[in-house]
Amino acid sequence: MYSTRTSGLRIFLDGAVTRLATATAAIGVGGAMVVPTVSLFLSDAVHATPIMIGAFVAGRAVAEISSDLAVGVLSDRVGSRRIVLGVCSMFAAAGALSYLFLRDYWLLLATTAVMFGIGGATFPQLYAFTRELAEQQGHNATFFNSALRSVTSLGWIVGPPLAFGLIALRGFETMYAVAAVLYFAGGLICFLGLPDAAPRPVGEPGAAPERRTGNPFAGLTPKVRVLLVAIVLLLAVNAMYQFDIALYITKDLGMDEGFTGLVLGLASALEIPAMVYIGAKADRIGHWRVITGAAACAVLFFCAMPFARTELALLLLQVPNAIWCAIALSIPVTVLQNAMPDRPGVASSLYSGAFKTGMFLGGIAAGSVAQYVGFTNVFWACAALSALAFFAVAFWRET
Repeated sequence: MYSTRTSGLRIFLDGAVTRLATATAAIGVGGAMVVPTVSLFLSDAVHATPIMIGAFVAGRAVAEISSDLAVGVLSDRVGSRRIVLGVCSMFAAAGALSYLFLRDYWLLLATTAVMFGIGGATFPQLYAFTRELAEQQGHNATFFNSALRSVTSLGWIVGPPLAFGLIALRGFETMYAVAAVLYFAGGLICFLGLPDAAPRPVGEPGAAPERRTGNPFAGLTPKVRVLLVAIVLLLAVNAMYQFDIALYITKDLGMDEGFTGLVLGLASALEIPAMVYIGAKADRIGHWRVITGAAACAVLFFCAMPFARTELALLLLQVPNAIWCAIALSIPVTVLQNAMPDRPGVASSLYSGAFKTGMFLGGIAAGSVAQYVGFTNVFWACAALSALAFFAVAFWRET
């Protein structure tokens, strides 16, 4: 068995991995430009009300959940996942271009639900391709998943400041055009630069079991279902935090928007080394123990947030925030893939579906709590949901 250090060196010297990382970075920055700007675009350019904005986000989430699972099942039954990746990226590029030309709310909702519904399957397909490439090239799958996920985190350091800077200087049209170009470039790399990462033939050491053509969700044990529930809870909490943090800092604490960007950027920057380090150690520690620790860390973080009233306190708390997010956004997909080794596309799409379900539920919960009891108390709701996730995985975790 190769060491994690050797695996890391092989990863960084592998041309296929370099091209995969480049495609992931391009698609990740494009997504990090589109996601945080949609609500502002709908408010300023389309003149949508807050309820309409919420319905827009919810409608897209439902479309993406459905298409993720459908594309995941299809991708496990076709011969070339890189083609699926390229097609999904092109749909995302078309979705970004929709924001350039459409200003009717209902037409925009219908168009982006289709375009980003299919385009949103890009990331679960990247997870699945990463798993298959790791098996084909002999890399440590957990470390490899975490390393590629850190590239996406890097996109969230670059994307939001770039997006809002372009909006301020050149408007929404230029910003969404740049995002579309990034999606297109990522798709082109997938089409032309990635290998067909087929699983090893059955019978070889480390080979995945033969792919099934029956029920694609067979093998979802009670333990895996509990993990999915915990993932939804933790990702709902993450969505609630993303909804609340800017409003908490600017409205409750009276600090400026620039500091909000610093807090979000610092958390994303800290996630990258945390993902790589924890990904390298997770196999030895145990995946379920790591996820349990992440849930406990989230509880402590959110219990501390209501008492963070200074800039220094908020910045220091981004360390535990980055740790629990780094785990919740990378390790569970490996656990699901291990539970469904012959269906990496379905496993990755289940994780992505849980991610988007969490975003959907988190947005509703955060809006309701903030509306009736204030922005600060959203953190207590986050702590309660994190505690539920902790007890779920602690009860079912591996011993």
